Amino acid sequence: MRPVVDEMNRLAFAADLALFERSQREIEGVWADGQRYSRGSIQVTLPELREFFEEYIALVNRYKRADGELPEGARNVLTRFLTFPAPADDPTDDTMNGGPS
Repeated sequence: MRPVVDEMNRLAFAADLALFERSQREIEGVWADGQRYSRGSIQVTLPELREFFEEYIALVNRYKRADGELPEGARNVLTRFLTFPAPADDPTDDTMNGGPS
């Protein structure tokens, strides 16, 4: 089962990257500044990571609205969140980049 789930995740991630690249090419006007990207790292325990994820989900849910409740000028914005433990043999961290952004 694990290989099937891994392949589904790989395909979903590839599709998300394709959408991001398409958005970079096609978005114009006021929404041209609507692409946000952050790359960082945190040092947490597994329980803390679960808590961090739950807080992220709560934040996303705070901004969800029914179609009838959309403010003028609102549009659908895709959000993606990805976490993964750094490989044990990879000493890379964000100290050289000044931390998360």
